[in-house]
Amino acid sequence: MHKTILAGTLAAMTTTVYGACDFSAVGTRTQQLMQTVNITDAGVIIGSPQGILYKQYFGTYDDTTVIPLASASKMLSGVRVMQLVDRGAFDLDTQVSNYLPEFTSVKGTMTMREMFSHTAGYGDDDDDPVLAANTTLAASVAYIACCVDQTYPPPGTYFAYGGISMQVGGEVAASQSDEDWQAGWIAHVGTPLGIATIDWQGLGATQNYRIAGGAEASLLDYAKILAMLAGDGVGNGQRILSANAVATMNHTQTAGTMLGYTPPGADGSTAYGIGAWIETTLSLSTDAPVISSIGKFGFTPWVDFGSGYFGILMIEQRTETLPTVGDSAHAALVDVSGIVRSQLDASCPVSAVYEEIFHDGFEVAP
Repeated sequence: MHKTILAGTLAAMTTTVYGACDFSAVGTRTQQLMQTVNITDAGVIIGSPQGILYKQYFGTYDDTTVIPLASASKMLSGVRVMQLVDRGAFDLDTQVSNYLPEFTSVKGTMTMREMFSHTAGYGDDDDDPVLAANTTLAASVAYIACCVDQTYPPPGTYFAYGGISMQVGGEVAASQSDEDWQAGWIAHVGTPLGIATIDWQGLGATQNYRIAGGAEASLLDYAKILAMLAGDGVGNGQRILSANAVATMNHTQTAGTMLGYTPPGADGSTAYGIGAWIETTLSLSTDAPVISSIGKFGFTPWVDFGSGYFGILMIEQRTETLPTVGDSAHAALVDVSGIVRSQLDASCPVSAVYEEIFHDGFEVAP
């Protein structure tokens, strides 16, 4: 179920369209997605680093609605990991045993790059009980070190989508920054961007933060993350990531690996950056990629670096399995991409401008 922040119910459908650029077909395609996955509430937003180009809600959703993200959490986690790389807390290619000595033997050779690109030897494990255990992040990772075998060893050999490796990577981030994972994300990513709703309590109150799938967010707050990425690491007048960190996130980190496991809807793809899929069929080129991070319940964020915009389809469907919600959401992403590219122009006006992002010389180091 979704929840709202602050009390307040808007009209059953709220639409905001700006200027001559006609994105109304995006709303129509969102309604078709709603019908396909049998839901009555949804939201959609299209924006650029400058601000919002189009926003529409259906049903009871509005700006205050907060829903669980499932695997759309992975992109948020990738942002924090790359921020800590920028700050020198750890290196992407150092073996995990240097940070968490309880990881030994083959497990100890995993790297953060591998853990956040699903090439660390774990995979097909999003439902592992340790991820939902009533414990702490540190304790769950200690149990993984002790007692959870790798299903696709050795590290660096297979691409196998899952949650265990990112859980370990989250504890590396927490231990090397000397900050609780959730508190660190809020303090160094959320607060500088003016985000109030993103935390890792999307699947229920916990200190065992599910790094790959436990976050929650409102539509507008997640959009601030995407605007920052589309803005080459700068959002709300502050540099959150270096340009190099953004490039690492949006370039394939899985070259040379064999396919171990991909989820339904991925069509056997192994193209993955840091915390995000590389949409190879939509990308204009290797250096003008489209990245996405679709959640199991349907929350669908993406950034089109070549076209200079981002989008989110905000839905939550926990009961439908055939066709999978992820399949349907991805098909809608592809269609919306075509709509936006056909209408997008430099002259398209924006609303809810992301203040100060283009202030000359104003930049806070990561």
